[in-house]
Parts: sequence; structure tokens; C-alpha cells
Amino acid sequence: MFDQRTSGRRLVRWKAAVIPLNQPDKIIQSAATEVAQKGISLFCKEQLFPHITYRVILQIPDAMHISVSYVEVEGKPIYSSLVGSMGEFRTGLKLTEISNEYRNKLDGLLRGVG
Repeated sequence: MFDQRTSGRRLVRWKAAVIPLNQPDKIIQSAATEVAQKGISLFCKEQLFPHITYRVILQIPDAMHISVSYVEVEGKPIYSSLVGSMGEFRTGLKLTEISNEYRNKLDGLLRGVG
């Protein structure tokens, strides 16, 4: 197995809501643990499937953890496997739609500004 990442990544602890585009009323509780320009690593309460596109709403705290902002992205899972000891699914999501807000936040994080 080899690492397919081609851009920098940042370890985070962000709350996330994952919404399948084919079921827009369904919300899956999640947490983002790593973010990059082209992907996100999530821990989800439910398994995500590669044939479905998901909208992800990320809750991003400011540097002092006083306020939060929200950004949206869309993507498809590359993998989603159960982590037995945690009872959650570790999921790698390849991003297909990236908002400018996400790009700006991530650029700041990778440069160490925020």
C-alpha cells in the first residue's frame, strides 16, 4: 500500500455533518481528523459508500476557539472501514467540489496562520 496524497495535510479536530446528496434530509454525525486540498479524513457514525457523493459541512473554530465558521465541500469516499474499538467508520473522502472558503481556511492552516 502506498500514500496517494499529493498535497500537504493538517491534523484537526473539527465537527462535521455529512449529507448524502441522494438523501438530503439525512445527516450523519462526523468529525474531521485530517484535511488537505484534495481530501478529508473523517470518523463517521455510519459507513459511507463510494458510489454516493456527500456534502460535508465543517465547523471550524478560530485560533482561540472563541468562535466558529462553517464551510462546505463535496466528495466521494475512497474507503470507509469500521474501527472496532471506536465503533465508528474511518473514512477517506476525495473532494469533488471545494468552496473558496475551504481553500482559504486550509491555505491559512497550512501556512500556520490560524
